[in-house]
Amino acid sequence: MNRRQLLKSILSALAVAGYVQADRASASGMGGMMGNMMGGDSPDHEGMRAMMSPENRGPMRTGMELFQVHAEVHRKVTFLPNGIHAVTISAEPHTVALLQAHVTQMYQRLAEDQPFPYPASRSVPVMFAHPTLYQRKLDYLKDGVAVTETSSDPEMIQVIHAHAREITRFVKEGMPAMMRRMMSS
Repeated sequence: MNRRQLLKSILSALAVAGYVQADRASASGMGGMMGNMMGGDSPDHEGMRAMMSPENRGPMRTGMELFQVHAEVHRKVTFLPNGIHAVTISAEPHTVALLQAHVTQMYQRLAEDQPFPYPASRSVPVMFAHPTLYQRKLDYLKDGVAVTETSSDPEMIQVIHAHAREITRFVKEGMPAMMRRMMSS
């Protein structure tokens, strides 16, 4: 699957899931792409199928809503020798609730060994594959979350740092940052 086809597949999947208007996807010539994507056997198809599966729709919906309100989110990351400390906040109560729900969902999935297929990130699959190699601490703030992630494993520290940079790009740029990552694979 080339990059253009992947982008069309993603937009079509998002339309079917209700994240973008379906008429936009159809108007862009993407009608029928969802069926092709869901029925394909390539790794890209498999990742998209897993990402949109029923057990992943809640976290996907929360994540997509955060992309829509990314301009309302402010983030400060402190890179530590053994990990990161990140404070992510918003002045909007709905956005605060989304931030808290998203981090809670991801940490719960890590604790339950329930991987989250997320083709927009290189770090998330590694973090889910090795959840015991790093420690996570989540503090709820009245206006968001404070997260500390640390490890004694040098490779995992690099992954934690990479993940913090990914999330910061998502906060700054929104959906284009995610799409750019997916298109560069």
